[in-house]
Amino acid sequence: MNSRSLLTSLAFLLMVAAVPLPASAQDVTADVKTWSGQSWRISEPSLEVFYSIVSRSRESGADTGSEVSKATNFASLTLGGLTREASDPSVATLSRFFGKDAPDTVQGHRQAQEITAYRGGVATQIPLASIASITFKRQPVQDSSLPPYVAPTHVRYAADIALTDGGRIAADYVNLGATILRGASVDGRIDIPWQDIEVLSFTR
Repeated sequence: MNSRSLLTSLAFLLMVAAVPLPASAQDVTADVKTWSGQSWRISEPSLEVFYSIVSRSRESGADTGSEVSKATNFASLTLGGLTREASDPSVATLSRFFGKDAPDTVQGHRQAQEITAYRGGVATQIPLASIASITFKRQPVQDSSLPPYVAPTHVRYAADIALTDGGRIAADYVNLGATILRGASVDGRIDIPWQDIEVLSFTR
């Protein structure tokens, strides 16, 4: 290799080294403040979505319709639904959900890559990599349908979302379902349900 080729190669390598790494390849930390006033700084933060899947029915000869019906009723039960079967306390009904004929379920979780924010009924999907901070807001639900002893705790979540490009999104509704913020703190791994978070800020 002649000196000109060597100089060209070195110049190219210096140019590549000067290019900033994408955010996903850099270290990310998150500052978290909860509604109870606790604060953490965590490394390697991720939003983990937990889910359950009703895989199949054990009843022999069950058709597709009965499969869907059982899955729906089972999901309603686990979510506190008030369908007739889910609210029926009979032993026969309970055995369908918890006995030998109960549908198989698969538990799992995955990392969320985006969140959905609603404004005036319009849904906007926002990549997590584009979010600088989220400030959640609690709004008491008026005329709650929950029983009186839990109705005062029935809240609806809104959020102010600051983007990495300087933009902002004022969402009048967000619901991250069964999602937790997971990361590492000085005391070890930490899992925080999203409903407990008031402010979440990312540093990239």
